[in-house]
Amino acid sequence: MPEKPKKSISSLSERRKRFAWLIPFANLRITLTLLSFSMILIFVATLEQVRIGIRGAQAEFFESMYGIWHYPEQFWGGELLNPLPIPIPGGYLLGGLLILNLLAAFITRFQWTGKKMGIQFIHLGIIMLLVGQLATQAMQEESRMQINKGESKNYLERFHGVELAFIDVTDAQTERVVALPEALLEQGGLHYSEDLPFKVRVLDFGPNCEFNSLPPANKAKGPTAGVNRGVIQSANLEIRPKPEDFSSEGMNFGYVVFELLDGAESMGTWAAISHPAGNHWWAQINPKMGDLAFQPIRTNGRLWGVTLRPEREYLPYSIELIGIANEFYQGTDIPFNFESEIVLNMEKNQSRRALVYMNTPLRHEGKTFYQYQMNKSADYTVFQVVRNPSWLVPYIACILVSIGLLWQFSFHLVRFLNKNSGANRATV
Repeated sequence: MPEKPKKSISSLSERRKRFAWLIPFANLRITLTLLSFSMILIFVATLEQVRIGIRGAQAEFFESMYGIWHYPEQFWGGELLNPLPIPIPGGYLLGGLLILNLLAAFITRFQWTGKKMGIQFIHLGIIMLLVGQLATQAMQEESRMQINKGESKNYLERFHGVELAFIDVTDAQTERVVALPEALLEQGGLHYSEDLPFKVRVLDFGPNCEFNSLPPANKAKGPTAGVNRGVIQSANLEIRPKPEDFSSEGMNFGYVVFELLDGAESMGTWAAISHPAGNHWWAQINPKMGDLAFQPIRTNGRLWGVTLRPEREYLPYSIELIGIANEFYQGTDIPFNFESEIVLNMEKNQSRRALVYMNTPLRHEGKTFYQYQMNKSADYTVFQVVRNPSWLVPYIACILVSIGLLWQFSFHLVRFLNKNSGANRATV
């Protein structure tokens, strides 16, 4: 019987020698320090949500190596401290260091003995939680799908991010779309595709702007000063760039200025603006701006249209909205249930009906469709669509932590009961 613990201790000491460089990272003081900084990070990010919204705070402090915080002016001493930039360790930095700290402890202190097994399960579960959170932030995609009643859609629109889409509508039966994603628009420069009859030179791009129509005698300044084709020129619109609004109710009107080239010859300079709620709203805001949803370009006997719109993802299936319903608490206008009856049309003429309502989403091919918004009078519904390849990791991690806690408590409880039982027998 005494051989097993000796073997376990020996193997542990050999492992510590092999991974001696990891021992300093397994220090409990590092764990407590990182957890303390994590609490500070959460406190600061919560305060910053008031200023820049949830998405802004998440991008600034959690999805970064560090963030810059300014002490609030309304706090005591704010007038003196507010101008000072205070660096705060970000979520990626703290999360990565915590993973390293826990892995180091897991490797250098790993013992599959009855006494330590529960602790190892708990460590492994916490490591999986942290890794799963980092994977979620890196890979999760959030989109929306707005469907009118009786309509069918096969694409999603990103909440954040736009694309410059060129649409060939020469054939009345089909449309051909070539889109430049936001990453290329931010990069600027010259872009071309075999599917486009012209080259595109991006001159300016911004995630948000203000715009207004000037009197005919006035000339636009700023990004649109050189625009000589399209709706921006005919409506004499002036665009003024502004910072992206990260607040929960923020409306960001992305813009792009670009030149089209047929070989080396310029076809003119254009501009486009994206409406955050969909470009079909332009005609309702101002009839002169209606063509921002489709600015026609005629070249080589074909008709193309160009628009700056929310980035799309096309699906191999479509969703048809059959009907919608919403229920309110009696005597109030506070809703307690939204539901949409849909038909999921898949390949090989297969289909199935489903009811999507609050806390009961539709899951299909790695995507989850949540009931997000609804307009009963306008007969349309909006789904929030989430793709998260690591969605199972938190569940597995919680199961491992639960097993570890159950094992640890049970093991010590059994030892305590056996010890008391032996003591009672000795007394008798």
